[in-house]
Amino acid sequence: FVVTAPSHYRVISNGIKAQEKDLGNGVKLTHWKETIALPTKVMVIGVAKFAVKEYADSPKNIPVTAWIFPQDSSRGFHDYSAAPEILKFFSNYIAPYPYQKLANVQSKTIFGGMENASAIFYSESSVTGQAEVEDLLAHEIVHQWFGNMASEKSFSHLWLSEGFATYLTNIYMEKKYGKEILMNRMEEDRQQVIAFASRNDNPVVDSFSSLMALLNANSYQKGGWVLHMLRNEVGDSIFQKIIQTYYQAYKGGNADSKDFEAVVEKVSGKELTWFFDQWLYQPGIPVLDIRYKQEGDELKIEIEQGNTAFKVKLPITLIDATGAVTKHFIPVEGKETKFKLEGKGPFKIAFDPDRILLYTEKK
Repeated sequence: FVVTAPSHYRVISNGIKAQEKDLGNGVKLTHWKETIALPTKVMVIGVAKFAVKEYADSPKNIPVTAWIFPQDSSRGFHDYSAAPEILKFFSNYIAPYPYQKLANVQSKTIFGGMENASAIFYSESSVTGQAEVEDLLAHEIVHQWFGNMASEKSFSHLWLSEGFATYLTNIYMEKKYGKEILMNRMEEDRQQVIAFASRNDNPVVDSFSSLMALLNANSYQKGGWVLHMLRNEVGDSIFQKIIQTYYQAYKGGNADSKDFEAVVEKVSGKELTWFFDQWLYQPGIPVLDIRYKQEGDELKIEIEQGNTAFKVKLPITLIDATGAVTKHFIPVEGKETKFKLEGKGPFKIAFDPDRILLYTEKK
């Protein structure tokens, strides 16, 4: 982009600044050049009175900067200061960062954040001085890999961008702050999925809704939950390898959900058609009517599903009379499941205490 603007403005865009030239009469030319092919949705120009800071802890050869409205500069530089650490984490977890710089820009975007390639725009209100946007920064930075470099073939597969950004943000927060933070975030996401499913019967891969309507809990939170359950299905190391392999296969290109499924099956060695069919192409989530009865040292559990039958393993943790803790997985498939556990009763019982299954209980 070659932009001519009043000299008192600063211009930010994709790529590397190739030229900045005073044209006289209070006018300046700024040329930003990007050598990597971009989806058109993440091309951007920003022109404003910006205060700019480059962070000293930026990764080598990748300047990370904050572009803030001057009256907000000290607060904004503080709020956006987590960006270098986040960038380093994902460069290690996924693959090397694909662009030549990362600018985080306070802007007038209608979204909380917009993942423009190498020049992310955040809402004006993101600057508070309270460092409250670390997870927002992480979400938009993940998009530099998923959504920008590896992009979905069509918006009906939007979860490949938004679900990935949602869940990989949770992984970053887990790595930095611990497992309890992950569980709390997954529970918050679960509640949003439950609320959305109560009023919408479209699946995650949705070719029916309008494009803007796809910016919903199916694409974000449920997409993130699909990845969370996949991680628990295959294990941490295999899950990370899946993420890395998928990115390498489709960086600079486009993929759909079947492409991702094929990568998952190849890397994990598991046949998972049933998993993706029910979580991506079938609407809703499991609605479980859970009933249990203790009889001495025996715990009898009966589970009925709602109208749609999912194949899941319901986690249950038991604390018996001696204080011993055991974890079990109840295989639930079809409309009715009966299961029996034995131990030293009476028991204290917790269903899915680690937040690894997306479901809701019948009220």
